[in-house]
Amino acid sequence: MGSSDIPPPSAPAWLVPASTACLSVGITFWLLAYYFMVRRSLATHATPAPLLALGLNLAWEVVYAFGVCEAPIETFGFTCWLLLDIPVLYATLKTAPRSFSNSPLVARNVPLLLAVVFVAGLVGNGTFVWWWLKEPHRGYGIKWGKTWKGLEARDTTELAFWSAGVAQMIFSVSALAMLLQRGHSGGQSYAIW
Repeated sequence: MGSSDIPPPSAPAWLVPASTACLSVGITFWLLAYYFMVRRSLATHATPAPLLALGLNLAWEVVYAFGVCEAPIETFGFTCWLLLDIPVLYATLKTAPRSFSNSPLVARNVPLLLAVVFVAGLVGNGTFVWWWLKEPHRGYGIKWGKTWKGLEARDTTELAFWSAGVAQMIFSVSALAMLLQRGHSGGQSYAIW
């Protein structure tokens, strides 16, 4: 996010290209993580991601891909994430009955649970994005030079930081909980992360 920002005069010329390059590297590593999660999940017959984290992540990607992104690199990255989330979703649905065999109610209702979390994530992320971008200068500091769809002083970089930070925290905590509950690292591995 923010690859179209206009840096202040005091910022070096390399700052925005370096930021865009870092975004590209981040996109690439997340795509690789998705690929390896699916491979590991299908090999170990265990879900690759916690249900709550997967549903919220899908919602976050949809909101940003279709509602926030402006620059082609941003739209490309979010679209790739969404496309590679389809195999993650497939692996989750395929392996869920075995992963949740000790919780039959969850095992039988994984698609419904994911749908509920996804819709709640769409509403939550969409509301947060709407609130953030409605008024100029939301967040920390002055936002001159940061635009969104022609509106001045809208900082999508900080917006993405806060919303992705929450999603990442939920993913990290629930992945650790999943590891402790299962007692094994099936569906995941330290090499992936």
